[in-house]
Amino acid sequence: MAAWLHEAQYSLVIFTVLIQLTVGALWALAAVDLRLAGAADPARSRFTRLGTAVLVPAAAVGLLFSTTHLGRPLLAVRALRHWETSWMSREIWATGLFFGLIALYTLLWWWRPSADKARRAVGAAGAAVGALTVVTQAMIYLIPGRPMWNHWSTVVLFFGSAFTLGPLAVAAAQGLAAGLAGSGADEVLRSGFGRLGSAVLGGAAVYALGLAGRLTYLSAGAAAALATAGAAGKAAVGADTVKTALLVARQAVEANGLLLGAEVALAIGAPAAVGAALWLICRRGGSLRLCRGLASFGMVLTLLGHLAGRALFYLTGQPWF
Repeated sequence: MAAWLHEAQYSLVIFTVLIQLTVGALWALAAVDLRLAGAADPARSRFTRLGTAVLVPAAAVGLLFSTTHLGRPLLAVRALRHWETSWMSREIWATGLFFGLIALYTLLWWWRPSADKARRAVGAAGAAVGALTVVTQAMIYLIPGRPMWNHWSTVVLFFGSAFTLGPLAVAAAQGLAAGLAGSGADEVLRSGFGRLGSAVLGGAAVYALGLAGRLTYLSAGAAAALATAGAAGKAAVGADTVKTALLVARQAVEANGLLLGAEVALAIGAPAAVGAALWLICRRGGSLRLCRGLASFGMVLTLLGHLAGRALFYLTGQPWF
């Protein structure tokens, strides 16, 4: 079990998924915050503030796990020196800046709620840096030496995780904290669930597009390798090396069918169903208790699905990782 976790790069799995969750959550919260600028809405403001509770904890856990991937954590500072040429260095800088901005954004919401303009400016900056953070995470893998990842689907999958997990995490947090929102909470929660549900549904569609593109890419490469004499051998060079890498990656997917099944069912099917249900129930004025349960249960299932999918992503990098 320990060997499998190492091969699946569990620390990177947790780090990338949780940071992308946090980025998506900030996007959802900052969008609501900007809407509040047009008209004061105390109840919606309280719910938005409650939603920020997911930001720092999720990002902090992700960052903590990222350090376990380092052989010599105390020397990690050296990676900061090469931001001009290294995407990993850029990822470290972007992630650090993003964490600082979400911490400040949360602080402003809870201790200086009257500082509307400053808070929204920080939120907008954090949303932009968050998008940059996801880009830097994806670009680490978009290199010729890693043909199993060097494809547009990697970028789409990473953003799909943010689009899906972020709004769902906010919905779950707001549902759990609904009792703290005070008067006028029901209508605001119903409206928020409806919007977040449609966002989750859209995120699941983006992720499905990325996964379909990735599987098609690997299958095409595997078929080309099997049809080319010598391409499946370890000594293959040049263009045949790419075919070999894609063949091995496709074989890894087939050998880990349970992970792929979990990814399809939980990272795509579960959020699509939950998102559609939240939107439909809230539009028809249905039970808020049911919506709260769906948001929390759907969040757990969807997070498991994305963790499974990210583990499979790294497993396809063997033995090149």
